[in-house]
Amino acid sequence: MNSTNSLPLNEPQERHVAVALVVLEKHLAELRERLERDPADLRLTHYEDAISAGEAPSLLPAVRVAEAQLRKMADELGLPTKNELVRRAVAVGLELASINLYECLPEHGLAGYGKVAPATADYLEREIPKLDAAVRSLISLLQQASAQSNDTT
Repeated sequence: MNSTNSLPLNEPQERHVAVALVVLEKHLAELRERLERDPADLRLTHYEDAISAGEAPSLLPAVRVAEAQLRKMADELGLPTKNELVRRAVAVGLELASINLYECLPEHGLAGYGKVAPATADYLEREIPKLDAAVRSLISLLQQASAQSNDTT
């Protein structure tokens, strides 16, 4: 509970306000990052109605004002900083995506959408394990890098 300043909050109030500000802070950071560099389209994702770097001169000052107000409120309310484990979140996300790949196999989840053409079934049976191996290799590298950085600290 935040009782060390002149703006006390009980624990549930503090959690509620902190969550609202964390969500807003992440959206503001994402907007700022998009304004500072245009996101490139991906193979399976094409960004429409994108916010371009050309809009930065008019939007970045407003983003910075909102971020500054948010920081000021967090400081004045004495809200604690939360730690977010980036490497672990990425690894877990990749792990879940890897598991979901197997739902695309003809004899598993994909079968529920109708009979899979034989050539497509053969292709998926051959290529999904290759993609999974590449993802698992990446997960392993993330975990090894984490272990090495922990050993040096």
